[in-house]
Amino acid sequence: MPLNPMNPFELTKADFLDHDAIRKRLQLFVADLLANDFEQLCALMYRHDVNESAFNQALSFSTDEERTAAIAELVIRREMKKMETRLAYAKQKYEGKLKA
Repeated sequence: MPLNPMNPFELTKADFLDHDAIRKRLQLFVADLLANDFEQLCALMYRHDVNESAFNQALSFSTDEERTAAIAELVIRREMKKMETRLAYAKQKYEGKLKA
């Protein structure tokens, strides 16, 4: 079964989180942007709040495969961190309501 590219905005909407499958689909998406629309790739990294120096480091790898894998991993880690933060905030808010 062929893999379809995955837009980073789909990460939080995934029914299940299979890290490897998500990374592979993101790599396809990133590879296309890297080859055809670098400006859009940079804009997406900014919108996803990916660390700029980590992004630049990922771009410095010698092959496209290494670059796309590193960038996809940066996006996944950042989105996971956002989900953890939201969960912690929701938990704190819920616990605050229980005490009131």
